[in-house]
Amino acid sequence: MRTRVLVCILMSFALINSASAAGVEGGVNVEPVVEDTIFNAITHTETTHDLEDWEITMTLNDASYNNNTTFTLTTQICNNDGVCLPPEEATLLTGDDRTFTSAVTTIEDHTYVNWRVKATYTEDNDTTEMFPASGFYKTWSDCWLNDGEWGGDGCPEDASEESDEMPGLGIMATAGVIAIAAIIRYK
Repeated sequence: MRTRVLVCILMSFALINSASAAGVEGGVNVEPVVEDTIFNAITHTETTHDLEDWEITMTLNDASYNNNTTFTLTTQICNNDGVCLPPEEATLLTGDDRTFTSAVTTIEDHTYVNWRVKATYTEDNDTTEMFPASGFYKTWSDCWLNDGEWGGDGCPEDASEESDEMPGLGIMATAGVIAIAAIIRYK
């Protein structure tokens, strides 16, 4: 029984930590070093806008193209209330199996689009590698809230008034409910 309580408490802390963009500077995109990936070029929408497409084009480098490396693109959209939608595998389109494009439509009042790539090396017993190795790359919107600070060129004038509403309160309440449920179940 104590293990369950400990697991619930640890999960609560994980929820709190994963939902914030702590350690990331608001409005500054997190980008790959292209030379450290399977691609020789990556371009994407630099600043996202509500209810519009975030678009990306990725071109495999020669080694990856020649050894039949495959990959998936995963995206995740987070809003200004600190809630992230579940990560989803994006649809990739290609005409030559070297250059791939994709687009995902953002949601209303979004903060950023997270994205990552999972490469599968078919000539190496289908081993996989993640880019980035952990977490996500990040493309910020034109109106974002990060650590209580609003930013971006697309925010309405009254956006700063909303920051007083403590957007992390819902996350803290969820974590508290989980912890209380674990304690009650333990007794």
